[in-house]
This record gives sequence, structure tokens and C-alpha cells, in this order.
Amino acid sequence: MTGGLVGRTGRWLRRHLLGLFGVLGLIAMALSLIGTYQHFAATPETFTWANVVFFASTLFLADGTMFEGGGQFPPALEVARFLAPLATAVGVADAVSTLFAHRFERFRARHARRHVVVCGSGPTASALVDKLVGSNRVVLVAQDAGQEYPDAERPPNLLRINGDPVERIVLQGAGIARADVVYSCLGDTASNLAVTLTARGVVRAGRTRYRRTADARVDNPLRCLAQVGDLSLLPHLRARRIGLENDPGFRLDFFAIEVLGAHSLLNSNAPAWARPNRAPDLPARPPHLVVLGMSGLGLALVMELARRWRDSSAPGDPLLRIVVSGRDASGHAAAMRSREPALARVELLAHDSASGELPTGLILAQDGPGEPPEFVYVCHRDEEEALLRGLEVLRAVGATGLGERRTRIVVRTGRQRSFEDVFGSRNPPVDENPLPLDDSGLLDSVQGGLRFFAVNDQALPLDPGANDLIERFAQIIHEKYLAKERAGGAAMGSRRSLRPWEELDHDLQASNRAQAIGYSDVLRRRNWMLVPLGEHDPEFSFTADEVDQLAREEHLRWWRERESRGVRYGPLELEGSDPRHPSLVDWENLSRDDRLRSEAVVLNMPAVLAAAGLGIVRMTPRPPDPVA
Repeated sequence: MTGGLVGRTGRWLRRHLLGLFGVLGLIAMALSLIGTYQHFAATPETFTWANVVFFASTLFLADGTMFEGGGQFPPALEVARFLAPLATAVGVADAVSTLFAHRFERFRARHARRHVVVCGSGPTASALVDKLVGSNRVVLVAQDAGQEYPDAERPPNLLRINGDPVERIVLQGAGIARADVVYSCLGDTASNLAVTLTARGVVRAGRTRYRRTADARVDNPLRCLAQVGDLSLLPHLRARRIGLENDPGFRLDFFAIEVLGAHSLLNSNAPAWARPNRAPDLPARPPHLVVLGMSGLGLALVMELARRWRDSSAPGDPLLRIVVSGRDASGHAAAMRSREPALARVELLAHDSASGELPTGLILAQDGPGEPPEFVYVCHRDEEEALLRGLEVLRAVGATGLGERRTRIVVRTGRQRSFEDVFGSRNPPVDENPLPLDDSGLLDSVQGGLRFFAVNDQALPLDPGANDLIERFAQIIHEKYLAKERAGGAAMGSRRSLRPWEELDHDLQASNRAQAIGYSDVLRRRNWMLVPLGEHDPEFSFTADEVDQLAREEHLRWWRERESRGVRYGPLELEGSDPRHPSLVDWENLSRDDRLRSEAVVLNMPAVLAAAGLGIVRMTPRPPDPVA
């Protein structure tokens, strides 16, 4: 508590020293001029205005020349002789503290550990900082970091580095070699890729120089998350990265704020069929949904709705009807169908509209005369346009058609949640009875029928573990292993590997991650390529020879990975200081059960990759060069 009080006192002084200097300086200057005038006026032969101004100024330098003869001096001069040096001292303290504080801030950033680095400025970067700074040490790296968070507004846990995060020396100044996570939120994808490339170079240099750093980074890799401006790039970049994932001490993944926003928006505003505790008496065909605005969020929302309908519906269920409207909505709908297989379970109706509005007839007439949609998601990029379209839909549906059990209109906003405050909307839970009217707003939200979704505020912060593909693959690998073992009669908890992921020992979690990372070696050796799955892509399957060869290679990979963790051949004993395992033998001496386990790892690979929307493609071998 004492340390916190001292810190708050220090920050208060740094913020107010300049103002204190100004007040003291003005008072001291006024008293100095008055006192000096009175002093020289008493002896007319020495009085000149030049003497008054000069000697009044010397008081700020603690010059006592005027007081050498002693005697009585005017009261104003007596006060000024002490107040003026004090004002000077405060001014010097302000300058020194500012210079020292900035230098000390850079020193702390360079030597920080287990911190988060956010690169870039703008709504996504500032939202990340605001969300993370309460529980993490955050270093913001941007050309205008000092302007984004001035001294007076800098949170205690935030350190700022002014500079271009693409430059190696700038990232080194942010302590990148000892950071846990790096978010790159610059304005374009190319710059974000450049930041991650620089970060990887710093990590590799640290691993080369310092063995302790290298060992620590293997189990605690630097996680880099690069923002992608066009969400259609997301699966392609992930596919290219997984092919080169075997990079010890460094993990890279990509994120699009629109995709995160779609997940978050549906978590709080999901149709009845998509809720975890959905009612058993839902209609066979769910009410249609409307998405206005073909922004990145609108596109991501349609694809996320399609995935959730695919996962929650049975094969014989009717198609989910989604109406989309916006500029070139037909073209966007066709593009989405080509790259999202889940849209095969959706009846997607597109309405081209330059302004983004949708005729009343198309809003209401999809499920029968006058039947309103369950949700209307207004996803225009411009806040005011989104609000206008939302209010137009409100008029089309009518006040009687809005509310908790009927149509709800969700309007996208940016970081400003002022609309939500103005309308007094609190997004009541959709599975419960409507909350009493909240009259704290200025305008009527029609009993919660009009809602608002602030993309950056509600989609962030981004959990690097949840977004890490290798982490996701490792968990899927373990889930498939558990399903296979339990189908064979093994009971949960009977072996230390037969536990849920959260309860799994650290070395077994690491082993699953190593298996996922090993996919990159398989792809490179076979001249295979990962591509985003499309609607008509054929299902990939291994040949018998490929399964046999890959199973042998998987066993060797597992053998090396176990040995790297100190496990030796011998009767099963994984506890204590000398762990052993009987399966650390050549393939020919391996038991049938262990061979089947290695084959299962291979056969699971396409399904694990498909969980991220990726599939394997065999590339045509390059023909040999002609003989001269």
C-alpha cells in the first residue's frame, strides 16, 4: 500500500510540476518587480527601470548581490527573494523529472520480462492496450506512442516506445526477446508481417547467443499475432505459415478483428438454435436472419452463422435462410460460397444495394407473410450509417415486432459505446425474461430490441493461446486420442495420458504440440501444400504406402521428442529423475498397439487441419530438366 501511495504521489507531482512552476513563477515575478521597484525608488540616485528588471530577474538565480549591504527591504522583496528560487527549483525539477522519466521508461521497457508488446496505433491497438494494461505490463511501440498516451494519461502498467516497430533496434528497445506476446496492429498486412519477421530475428539471435534464453524459449515461445486487413487472406496466410511452423521459440498466427468480432457478437446475440441451452420446442425451420452491410464484419458474420448452423443442425434439417444486403452483395455471396463449405447448409439471398438498405418486403417476407427475422445485424463500417439503417429496420418491423422474443436489431459501432449509453441498452440475456426498462438512457431502446455492438471493445483482448493454431491442433489431437482409447475400453484416468487437456501433465501437452508442429516436416518432405478448404474441394486421403511410411516417421519423431526430454528405454517409468519408456525401439520391434497409435496420428492429420479450414493438396512434381 505504501509503495502504491508513493507511486501515485510521484505521478501526481510529475503531472503538476509544470503548472506549479507557472503559478509560482508568475507570483514570484510580480513580487520581485514590485519589491525591486520599491527598493530602488527609496534611493532615487540608483533608480532606473533597467536596474529594476535586471535585479528582479536575478532573484530567480538566487543571486544575493542586491542584499549584500543588509538592512530593511520591502515586504514584497523579502517574499520574492525566497519564492523566486523556489519557482526556479520547481521548473528545473520538472525538466529533470521529464527527461529522467522518459529515459527510465525506456530502460524499463528494454529490461521488461513476461510482458506484452503492442505495435501500432489506431482503434485496435488502443483497445488492446486499454484491455490488457489492467493485468499485464504492456509496451506500446508506435511512431506516435507518446501522443496516443500522453504523460498525463499514461496508465501505470504502460511503457511507451516511440519509433517504427519494423526496425530491429526499436523492437529490441521494447524487450522483445523476453516478451510473452507481440500484437502487430499496423495499418497494412505487409507491415505487420515485417514486424513479425523482425521479432523472429531478435528471438533467433537471442537463442544463438544465450543458451539459457534458448532453453526457456522452447517451452515458452514468443507468440506473435499479426493483424490482417482483408479477412479473405487469413486462411491463406495460416496455410503458408503451418508449412514452416517448425521454428523453436517462436509462434506466429494471424487475426482479423472482423472474425473476432463475429464470434463475440454471436456469443452475446445468438439465434435461439445457436444457444447452449436452447429450448427443445424450436420450430423445424428457424426464423430467417438479415445481415445489412458487406463490411468485413458482415462477411465474417455470415460465415460464422453458417458454421454454427452446420455444427448444430442435423443433415435432414432445412437450410438456414440468411438475407444479405449491401454494395455488390451478390458478388460477395458468390465469393463466400467458394471458400466456405459450411454455406452449403445455408440459403443465402443477396440483395445488391449501393446504400445498404433492404426493402421492407425482403425483411419481412422470407418465412411467410409479415414474419419478421429473428435478428437483423447491421454491419456498416460507418457508425452513423449503421445507426440510420438500424432505425429504418426498426420502422419496417414496427415496435410490436421488436423485443426479447421477436426481432432484435444489433447495430455495429467502433470503439465508441456512446450509442449504447444514449439508448440505455444493456443487452439483456436472450434466454431469460426481459429485464425491467432501464430509464438511464436518453432514447428508447424498445425493450432491448435495439442493441449495439462495439467491435474493438467487445472483440478484444485476443487470447493468444485460444488463437494459436498449434495450441488448437494439439488439443484436437488429444481429443481424438481420448476418443479412440475410450472406444477401445480404456477408462479416463487409468493412465496419466487419459485426462482432459486442462489436467494433462505439462510434458504430455508439449508432446501434443510437438506432434502438431511436426506437420510442417511431413508437408515439406512430400511436396504437399496446405490450402484453404473450398465448398467443392475433394476430401484428402492417404494411400496405404503413405500411411505406412508416415507412421514410421511419426514414431521416429516421437522417439526423438521423448529422448530430448530425458526419457530413456526401459520398463515404463515416467515419474522420478530417470524416466523410461518401453516403446523407444525401432519400428520392427514395436508392438502392434504402438504401431496402430502411430498410424492413428497420421490418419487424424487431415481432420485436425480441417478444424482450421485447411486441406492438403498434392503438388505436381516438377519435371526433370532436359538433358543438353
